[in-house]
Amino acid sequence: MSETAAVLLLATYAVVTVGVIAYRVSRYDVDATAWMLYCVERFFVGLMWRWRSNRPCPLPSDGAALVIANHVSAADPMQLWMNHHLGSGRYNVRTISFMMAREYYVLKGLHWICKSMRSIPVSRDGKDTGPLRDALRKLKRGHIVGVFPEGQINLTGSGVLDGNLGVAWLALKSRVPVYPAFMADVPGGADMIAPFFTRSHVRVTYGDPIDLTDYYALKPKGEVLEQVTELMMQRLADLGGVHRVRASDNAETTDDNGITQREPSVAAPVAVSAVVAPQATGT
Repeated sequence: MSETAAVLLLATYAVVTVGVIAYRVSRYDVDATAWMLYCVERFFVGLMWRWRSNRPCPLPSDGAALVIANHVSAADPMQLWMNHHLGSGRYNVRTISFMMAREYYVLKGLHWICKSMRSIPVSRDGKDTGPLRDALRKLKRGHIVGVFPEGQINLTGSGVLDGNLGVAWLALKSRVPVYPAFMADVPGGADMIAPFFTRSHVRVTYGDPIDLTDYYALKPKGEVLEQVTELMMQRLADLGGVHRVRASDNAETTDDNGITQREPSVAAPVAVSAVVAPQATGT
């Protein structure tokens, strides 16, 4: 084969490869950046954390869904995104719009990833209802939204902490399926970087959707939100075979100075307590 023929053959292979990738991406609910990130993520998670699950991911290949999970690490979102396209229905790579702290969302090295992943930036002051309503709009448009109801990384590494009422508000207002997932053995701690360089054997346990139909006719405020939140948090605890750690249990840890350790999270819905505002207006 001549050199010219070899070059033409390689060029043809390259064009065909690009064409196949473009076709595949066009069929998915992601842009090219998110698709490439997913390819890297599957390789990295499988190699670094030897990811396993109890069943194929139950998230729908089309349509809206709210995913709730326990929170022990900055690496948790990657565990929930892993292999989601292998569930029921056609293979479809999708984004999961996680609520995350705004200061991480705007970082130059992360902003392009967050934007491609349709992440929802949240201020830590808990006074802005915008992120909640943004999440609700995404659900209404048929996207998947991911929330860590505990609103913080659980530094104790055990049990399931109290949930934020804003998650219950989101579930009741959207009326989409709520899928619980419990993650075990994810490298955790307060460090935002170390978990990504710590090997482990991660286990994700998926549960069936939580039935909230009995609450749909009720106004999403006050005692109703408390009941729904407790229902979801207890379901997470049952799914993981762990206990519920309530604030009244005084299970928080303290440092040598007697200061309570409640480490904020990168991806946690740290501002969904702003749901107090919609309650006041009756929305």
